[in-house]
Amino acid sequence: MKIEEAVTAATAEANTLLSCLGQPVVAYHVMQIMREADVEHARGMQLALMRRSIEALVDDGLEDVAAEHFASQFHGRIGSTWRLLHLPDGASH
Repeated sequence: MKIEEAVTAATAEANTLLSCLGQPVVAYHVMQIMREADVEHARGMQLALMRRSIEALVDDGLEDVAAEHFASQFHGRIGSTWRLLHLPDGASH
């Protein structure tokens, strides 16, 4: 899997967030996460994006619970895709 493919996979089904924050903004942040080889730093970047996503979704009119649920699912997809990209054999660092 290439980074571009990972970004596409991670942002699939994220249309609400893509329209809210903007596709280039989301793609940039997800790409930076995918490029990060250190698992702890990548997780920190994911958490920051998740917080920003929740704030943006709430500002755009979504209720807190719905925004947190959506962001949590997005966070999970990013994490899963990162693992596929960096740990293809399932081994941990």
